[in-house]
Amino acid sequence: MKQISLFGILSLLTFFFCSLRAEGYKVEEVPMVHLQDRTRYVCNPDGILSDDAVAVIDTTLFALEQKTGIQTVVVAVRQIEGGDCFDFAYQLGEKNGVGQKGKDNGLVILLVTEERCIQFATGYGLEGILPDAICKRIQTRYMNSYLSKGDWDSGMVAGIQAVRQVLDKSSSSEEESNGLLPYIVGGGLFFIIVFVTWVIVREECKCPKCHKYTMNQTSSRTISDIGGIRTDEITYLCSNCGHVRHTLKKINKNFHHRGGNGNSSFGGGFSGGSFGGGSFGGGGAGSKF
Repeated sequence: MKQISLFGILSLLTFFFCSLRAEGYKVEEVPMVHLQDRTRYVCNPDGILSDDAVAVIDTTLFALEQKTGIQTVVVAVRQIEGGDCFDFAYQLGEKNGVGQKGKDNGLVILLVTEERCIQFATGYGLEGILPDAICKRIQTRYMNSYLSKGDWDSGMVAGIQAVRQVLDKSSSSEEESNGLLPYIVGGGLFFIIVFVTWVIVREECKCPKCHKYTMNQTSSRTISDIGGIRTDEITYLCSNCGHVRHTLKKINKNFHHRGGNGNSSFGGGFSGGSFGGGSFGGGGAGSKF
């Protein structure tokens, strides 16, 4: 009788734990809050993270996307169907199209408390600036010590801020490199203009008779002024051979630059956002705590 009772208890416990696993979230069941409010990035349906922590993370990731275009989704749940944190994070990013299409710069950060796992999944475009080794280092250095104690807020906030530092630094380096290009192009154009102007002026000083650059302007007079077009006769004298040259120069007095006033407008409110259709390639890293 005791053996039957023990067997019955074990069966009930097995059924109970299996039921818990069956209640885990499916990928399509995770609420994508970003679709309702473009300033929100944290999916926290079980209330694992506090409102303060969610606000800090949302603010951090909004600033990151505005600066770099990188889209991030943070998901904190108690249980997931199947228990595979890597596959779940990858599917979250791939099926929702997190990141910009063509750039594939999406990032998914998944916390599953019952599985005791933290998982990063990166799009193809982030694998170079946020490689697997960096993802793992962020988890072990900034997150796992807090997560192992159940301090979800501190662990997630510290990890998100570390991720932003890495991505900001990479973006700043790229911007600095790209920022030099306009100066290089502008400097090159300036020297070309100066050189062309010097050649033109020098040719005007060349005497057609002795071929020396000794022609100097001696006089200028207006010979006509019709319809706003003034024609001047300019006289040059060669100081070497005495050759005289007369040149006509037309000046449009009506020429002027018309400027315009640009109008710009900015949309307001916090309407729903969208994901850009990025692709994921299996990059990232996970840890058990």
